[in-house]
Amino acid sequence: MRLLLGAMILWLASAGSSLAQDRPQAGTIDLIEGDALIEARGLPNRTAKFGEPVHQGDTITTFAGAELHLRMADGGYLSLRENTKITLTTYRANGDEQDASLIDLAKGALRSVTGWIAKQRRTAYSVRTPMVTIGVRGTDHEIAHFEAGDRRGEPGSYDKVNEGRTVMRSKTGSVEVAPNQSARFHSDLRGPPRVLPSVPAFFRPARNERQFVERSQVSARTLDAQRAAFREKKGLNKKRPPEKKAAQKKQIEQKKQIEKKRFEKKDAPQKKQFEKKHFEKKHK
Repeated sequence: MRLLLGAMILWLASAGSSLAQDRPQAGTIDLIEGDALIEARGLPNRTAKFGEPVHQGDTITTFAGAELHLRMADGGYLSLRENTKITLTTYRANGDEQDASLIDLAKGALRSVTGWIAKQRRTAYSVRTPMVTIGVRGTDHEIAHFEAGDRRGEPGSYDKVNEGRTVMRSKTGSVEVAPNQSARFHSDLRGPPRVLPSVPAFFRPARNERQFVERSQVSARTLDAQRAAFREKKGLNKKRPPEKKAAQKKQIEQKKQIEKKRFEKKDAPQKKQFEKKHFEKKHK
């Protein structure tokens, strides 16, 4: 019986390790104060700990009084406020054209300083709430989604821009948000999202906001270098071998020759007629 139990424990550990390896790493917990839970499909729920990796597909929930910072794999930073729930729905940072980030905010509030994914291709990054999708042009911004009864603010989705610009989109339209502005949308309101006359009071610094800003700004200044180093590690910056270049050059030359022959064949009747007229004119 003990042998069977031991074998089951080893199998579960192996399966959990395999599942973790199949999911791209999205980031690392850079700060944790208070209680937070990490959920991953097919794996046991676990308490968030400093230095622990998080992966694509993970759901992170902070509880009352908690604050959690994530250093993302592309050099970006996330700060989760208390009573917040997000899912790293899509997160791929391999330093190539397939990089993408989609974060679903189910409730609560977060601050996001984007990394190289948004810098290289801003359409590849977005934050989604149950009511809106937020795209970026920059960006350092704060997003909130409050359900009915949440004491922090009126129900709906909000976005505040610190640097850069964002676009808040709903089924009824969209609005661009500039620095030091905020926007709100609720499905019960008529019309598209709208810019608010002033920034709501609940957009205030968290306890460790200064640390978050300092670290995110340092990272933001070196995004290109971080991406280049990552690509170098993955072997994406390797030059093509000379024989491969020569083969490609040969293929291009062959294609040119084929096109030239096709053109000459197509133009042959006109050329022959011109030569005949020239000959007759010369011997008159």
